Amino acid sequence: MPALPPTTGDAIRFSPRVLFLSQSPEVVARALRGERVPLDEAQPLRDDISTDEITPIAILTHYDEQLGRYPYTGLQVQGQRPVAPGALARSGIEVVVAGKRYGKGSSRESSPLAELSAGIRLIVAESFERIYQQNCDNIGILTTTDVSVLDRIAAGEPIPITEFLKGRDALTQQIIRSGGLLAFSKFA
Repeated sequence: MPALPPTTGDAIRFSPRVLFLSQSPEVVARALRGERVPLDEAQPLRDDISTDEITPIAILTHYDEQLGRYPYTGLQVQGQRPVAPGALARSGIEVVVAGKRYGKGSSRESSPLAELSAGIRLIVAESFERIYQQNCDNIGILTTTDVSVLDRIAAGEPIPITEFLKGRDALTQQIIRSGGLLAFSKFA
């Protein structure tokens, strides 16, 4: 499993390369090729990204680091599937951005595990399905609905961990600060 993002004190620095789950398959492909795509070019973003799109049922025979080859391979954009197996893991992308209701569908823990195994450290969305966000917290992926963090990430600015704790209860904040439920349980 990949390590947590580089930290500076109580702040986290992310790679400035971002995967926008756009309604344009070309925007997705450009990001995976290493291009920096501005948010305004990525609009409109896909809403309702489901766990079936993040981890298609056919790959759920794995529940280990092999899942990192498959995130978003079920993503359909204008009738295309712009994410090939292994593409995300090879890209070096740590941040994914989407529209509303990210993580809808089943409560598959394999979806955030696949994202984490591919190198994803942060998901930015307009809104998250509750269970999906909870699974991200527990597995060690940070989430936020604050799109302004993208400008700060692009500028190379470390983001204080407190940005990812807003609106969370005390226990969830401790789990997030620990890097996930397993890390938290070692110190609890």
